[in-house]
Amino acid sequence: MFRALVSGVSVFALILMVGCGGGVNDQMLDEAQATIDGLKSKGLPDDKISSARVHLYQTREHRGKGNGKLAKTSADSMKHHLALAQKFYDEQVSTLGPTIESAKSQAIKAKEELTGYQIRKIDSTIAVVDSLKKMDWLLQSNNVAQNLITLLPNLKEDEVKSKNLRRLVPGEWVTETRTRSEEVREVNAMERKIFTFYRDGKVYLVESKKGQSGPFLREDWEFRSWGTYDFKGDTVMLSINRFAAVRQDFERKHREGHWVKEPQPRYDSTITDGSQDRFVTYDDLKSDFRQVKRF
Repeated sequence: MFRALVSGVSVFALILMVGCGGGVNDQMLDEAQATIDGLKSKGLPDDKISSARVHLYQTREHRGKGNGKLAKTSADSMKHHLALAQKFYDEQVSTLGPTIESAKSQAIKAKEELTGYQIRKIDSTIAVVDSLKKMDWLLQSNNVAQNLITLLPNLKEDEVKSKNLRRLVPGEWVTETRTRSEEVREVNAMERKIFTFYRDGKVYLVESKKGQSGPFLREDWEFRSWGTYDFKGDTVMLSINRFAAVRQDFERKHREGHWVKEPQPRYDSTITDGSQDRFVTYDDLKSDFRQVKRF
């Protein structure tokens, strides 16, 4: 594909030289457009081909208005900027394959010292690198690969934090929050959360609330979640694959003063879209919960 692109540029240059002697022609302009499109399809940044594109547009405009002299001037400028774009590609982009592979090798080697989300970050980034390279967007592929290399020290720091949390987090964590109101004495509701982190990487959550939580609302609900957890630096990442509404019983007080029950359906669902995933930093876990059991 690269050879075809170079060949196209050479043909274009020949046509342009002929055109300079006999005026700008449609074939020349079509070849210029094809060259610009080819370079863009190779992933060349817009700022490297924008000048050639502008001069191509101006050439067409001048030619359409019958101004051959200005058309030739714009065509010459177009040829100059196309040559610069092609030179940049030849010198900076087309030779990036080994550089990209070297960066990938460094990242893959670093995985030997990492676990969990740190490995996932490398794998997902390498997938992007490979995808861009497959499209022949070598410059963009290399940019992503080099950014990954600069990120490796941070991933290693996150790994140290994660290893510490693997020792501290497993267990049962509980938090309780009571809602009261000085204006409405009847308001008295308790919300309770129990997060259980097992050493095998599974997590089980029970969240409930019961009581009058406002002047016009009574709540009695319980939700349960099942899934897995892992660590991303100092953050506990929860991936929920099952969610159940054990009960959803509500009452609302109408203007007439009477309470009306508004129960919601119960359900137990398998989660596949990540909609129930969540995260909590270890600092927040320590400040908001108390660990009542350690595994």
